[in-house]
Amino acid sequence: MRFVFETIHEHYRTLALNKHQTEVIACAESFSLKMNEPLKLDLNSIYFIPEGVLSIAMDEDPRIIGTTIEYMPVGLLEYLCPVISFKYVALTPAKALKISISDFERIFFNTSANYAKELATILSYMLIVVLDVHVERRTDSGYYTIKAMLRRYLYRRTVNAQESEGIANFIIRRTNLSRSYVFRVLAELKEGEYITIKKGKLISIDKKLPNDF
Repeated sequence: MRFVFETIHEHYRTLALNKHQTEVIACAESFSLKMNEPLKLDLNSIYFIPEGVLSIAMDEDPRIIGTTIEYMPVGLLEYLCPVISFKYVALTPAKALKISISDFERIFFNTSANYAKELATILSYMLIVVLDVHVERRTDSGYYTIKAMLRRYLYRRTVNAQESEGIANFIIRRTNLSRSYVFRVLAELKEGEYITIKKGKLISIDKKLPNDF
């Protein structure tokens, strides 16, 4: 079975995982993030992003590993494993909810078994999404990676209409591929009328992409 991000994410979005949100909102501090604004973590707090999307990258590495998914408890990884550090930056205007660690533990561990199950499901899908990224980008073929990223880009734009990142930058920021190689592949796919790009943004994949490049 192949991992396909849009299939995984669409299934995730059908799950009822929001029962805990009433408890979170009741004790949360709410604030907004502008596009490209970093989220500055308080290590004694957990964050939820009910609106918008944040990119995730390793500290001191500019490449984007992935993006936040709905109901993801941002800061939990750092709390449970303090030797690691991630950077979170708003890819779109975003709303954040901040709660204390004690409130997080009260809600998910002491309030309801259903909330604990929701958390386990959310964390499981976070792992699945990370494994999907690993499968997508571990290939020795840069062209195969670009093909997968084209589909991911189109899907992300259907889910997050406010995202304004161009397709070339989208690929370069998430892979080890050189800028010149990415631009060359995109230019030749556009020239061959396989894809439509306008003002740097991928609009559509118009026919089956070539198997090799």
